[in-house]
Amino acid sequence: MSEENVNPNAEPNPNGGQTPPASDPEESVTLTPAELQSKLDSEADKRAAKAVETAKAKWAADQAKAIEDAKNQGAKLAKMSAAEKAKAEDEARQSALDKREAELNQRELSTSTVALLADKKLPTSLADQLIKLGDADAIKTAVDGLDKAISEEVNKRVNESLQTIPPQNGSSALNGSDDPFAKKLSSYTKK
Repeated sequence: MSEENVNPNAEPNPNGGQTPPASDPEESVTLTPAELQSKLDSEADKRAAKAVETAKAKWAADQAKAIEDAKNQGAKLAKMSAAEKAKAEDEARQSALDKREAELNQRELSTSTVALLADKKLPTSLADQLIKLGDADAIKTAVDGLDKAISEEVNKRVNESLQTIPPQNGSSALNGSDDPFAKKLSSYTKK
């Protein structure tokens, strides 16, 4: 008897023979761990290179814009008289100082708000929302209001949980002969 090599994945052919299996759109490839690592490293390198190119392009565009702004500022200053130049430089210096002062005030407001919340034993995570008020007095008023409201609510709930239901008729259900204390007491007084 002759044995034929039969492929179990092959589909039967209507003519009696077998057809080769249809190739999958995703062909499975077996890789060794070293080959797999090599492919992963290659893909990571491609993505990193693309990210670096994007960052370089952005940096170059920012630098070109900064250079263009500096040229425009230089041309504007070149057209100005000495008094106008001094005035423009003073305005630039003043705007930089104002910006720095605003940043320092914001930082100070943040620090004082966190300290105020910590002193009142309130969550310091509220500081970000309170800072949006922008005024130290408004923040203090809001924190005092929060502290008072929270204290009142806590006291209300504590009092509610401590309340007990008093007896319905105001006396014990035990009377005369049923009362074990009365029986004991009568045994001492009869002697």
